[in-house]
Amino acid sequence: MAPRCYIFFDVDDTLIEWTVSWREVFTVAAREIGVEVSRERAWQALENAFGTYYNQYLAQYAASGDELAFWRAYDGRILSDLDVPERHLSRATERVIELLKGPQAVRLYGEVPEVLRALSDRGMRLGIVTGRPKAKPDLGALGVDHYFDPVIDAFSVGSSKSAGHMFHVAAQAAAEAGLPAWHVGDSYKDDVLGAQAAGMNAVLINRSGEPKTAGCPCISDMRELVAIVLNGE
Repeated sequence: MAPRCYIFFDVDDTLIEWTVSWREVFTVAAREIGVEVSRERAWQALENAFGTYYNQYLAQYAASGDELAFWRAYDGRILSDLDVPERHLSRATERVIELLKGPQAVRLYGEVPEVLRALSDRGMRLGIVTGRPKAKPDLGALGVDHYFDPVIDAFSVGSSKSAGHMFHVAAQAAAEAGLPAWHVGDSYKDDVLGAQAAGMNAVLINRSGEPKTAGCPCISDMRELVAIVLNGE
């Protein structure tokens, strides 16, 4: 069967569900060395880190591909912002990594395996566009990495999703295959606008079901995607 279109997926909160809360992880790691941090303050620190120095650490570690070094530097910086003393920083950072990298920390949303199989069986080519430093480890551990080529992540392009370059890489891959390009993600700003700026069709997945105006198809379950791409290719 000839390929019918190229569909790229975001990873977190699109294909993969976190079973642990990032803000809770940082509060737990800080509390274990005697520093009390509220969930609200942890969330503020996480948002500030992503908006101000995530790209800085990506640029620093992308060439080496050392994801563990990236997370040690990035998570350590967040803990430092939360007033974790320097003498306890290494211990608290390793605790954060342990909690976030545990085998039960992530799982596929329930419908994802059947949707990936259905799309592949219908001749769709599938890829990944994600702001994660590296996407293949978790995709492999969850048994779905074989569906995706290319896997475009922050280390592979040397920049974050918000920079937009990775969408142009995805669009180029689809163009070279002679296929229309789609992108599916959970963020209007990063996924929908980023994909559309690169000339791709966008689908917003809104698992909360709350009404949203997205300027593109909006779904609450990945099973709705099959009909959309079949009708819109």
